[in-house]
Amino acid sequence: MDSKNKIEVKDLNLWYADKQALKDNNLHIKERKVTALIGPSGCGKSTFVRCINRMNDLIDGVRITGSILLDNKNIYDKDVDVVALRKRVGMVFQRPNPFPMSIFDNIAYGPRIHGIKDKDSLRKIVEESLVGAALWDEVSDRLGTNALDLSGGQQQRLCIARSLAVKPEVILFDEPCSALDPIATGKIEDLIHELRKKYTIVIVTHNMQQAARVSDFTGFFLLGKLLEFGKTRDIFENPKKKETEDYITGRFG
Repeated sequence: MDSKNKIEVKDLNLWYADKQALKDNNLHIKERKVTALIGPSGCGKSTFVRCINRMNDLIDGVRITGSILLDNKNIYDKDVDVVALRKRVGMVFQRPNPFPMSIFDNIAYGPRIHGIKDKDSLRKIVEESLVGAALWDEVSDRLGTNALDLSGGQQQRLCIARSLAVKPEVILFDEPCSALDPIATGKIEDLIHELRKKYTIVIVTHNMQQAARVSDFTGFFLLGKLLEFGKTRDIFENPKKKETEDYITGRFG
């Protein structure tokens, strides 16, 4: 059975002041599938993914037209609570960004903000989130230590656990492995395979092998435009556009 569309992007344009960074983009993102976005540096893929949880709202001079529907509701409607949106649509950034506090408090931070104060409930959420991020076995006996003492790969999985703690429906990954070594990268990729069972995942990656390994669907961006989109195997083995083929075969990028 074909999964439903979780996110529908319609005629999305974005400008930074006078510079247009995204141009007439349309895309359907399937529920509980992994969608990878590839393309050369500066092509708009990170800007695009930050539109899905309105992170670009935080930048001065940004103007956006078009719509992004999450379960058929436009997230850019005036009545949308952006805090509630970001609870539903979590984000993991390029570089691990744990808060300078304990491992436990990093995970409990989001639930506390959303009103959960009961210690037993918080402990349960912390354990479930760390298990979900494949980190529990490594840190269960030192939840009180500073998160900054973890290795880079562990810090990134902690950031994933922090995202899971508020029970999101969608997780956005913006080049989550670019600062990690191959072993840590492999653990994140294995984790994405597990997370797709429960969550809709969008991953921006400059690593085409990674896109081929982890995703069900792939979109190729060039100069702010989604040039081609399809099943990952089709994009890599039989791209329809010459620009896609040139990028995948390393002729530019």
